Amino acid sequence: MLIIRLDGIGDALALTPLLAALRSAGRPVDLVLRKHNAHAFTPAAAREVAIAPFALRTSGAENAAAIARFGVALAARGYAAALVATEDPAGYRLAAATAAPRRIGFTNGWGKPFKTLRVRSLLTTALYRPAGLDKRGRHECEVLFELGRGLVEETTPTRDLARLRPLVIERDVARNAGVAVQVTQKWASFGADAASVAQLLHDLARTRLVRAIASATEGTFADAVERAGGGVVERFAALAPWKEAIAASAMLVAPDSGAIHVAGMVGTPTVALFERRQALARQIARWHPWAAPFFAVEIADDWIARAVAAVEEHAAAR
Repeated sequence: MLIIRLDGIGDALALTPLLAALRSAGRPVDLVLRKHNAHAFTPAAAREVAIAPFALRTSGAENAAAIARFGVALAARGYAAALVATEDPAGYRLAAATAAPRRIGFTNGWGKPFKTLRVRSLLTTALYRPAGLDKRGRHECEVLFELGRGLVEETTPTRDLARLRPLVIERDVARNAGVAVQVTQKWASFGADAASVAQLLHDLARTRLVRAIASATEGTFADAVERAGGGVVERFAALAPWKEAIAASAMLVAPDSGAIHVAGMVGTPTVALFERRQALARQIARWHPWAAPFFAVEIADDWIARAVAAVEEHAAAR
């Protein structure tokens, strides 16, 4: 089996229940990911991870040739099926280039009619998903699980942490009493600046042991949080120890990002902060941490106080 997922870390992790089902069914899986999410999974999740050597959302001849060459290389492995778990057109072109006899992916119907026509020509089985947020409130894990229908006996995606956790972190880590707070530019894109994140860290530290964590690539925002009085932000150059830091924490506080999806697969209770927007309930339904307890907080008005209150509520409930 080949699964193509050309998106972010959180997007990739939404495949975890499907990967668990394929593993239980004894179906070997290879993944095509991107450089920044290539280490989202452990070796237990897939036989091999290949990094896509082409650009996304680029239709030039050079990029098309790169997709074709990569597809020919993958075709030599003789995949029985290619599952396209991405919205990017490059993923569909790659699946066709592998010449896998079964090519399963999504179309958006009249939501994106021209893309639907093109995608249908590249797939053997097209599954419908809305172009926007699903009114049925399905989680992304449930949507992606549909790609495996007929390939596994399981009918619903598992929430069993004993099956999910080993696919995301390689070693068992002891859980401590601290609260991890993800420091990321994603806060700013949701309307919370570095000073607000520093205030969140300060308020949490009044009653809790707090660990501010960030990817090394988030240095600019982490520096701004430190200057604003948020304390020292721990930087991680690799994905594996960053994931383990989340798994080892008593709780995670983070915006809707890859971190909350790591927490969702390893069982770390989470206060997940979501951007203020219409159809917020659908956004939360689609992207909340999958198999861990969570509190959803909208970033609006007194969001810092509500996030701190959610942490305290979780601590009191334990």
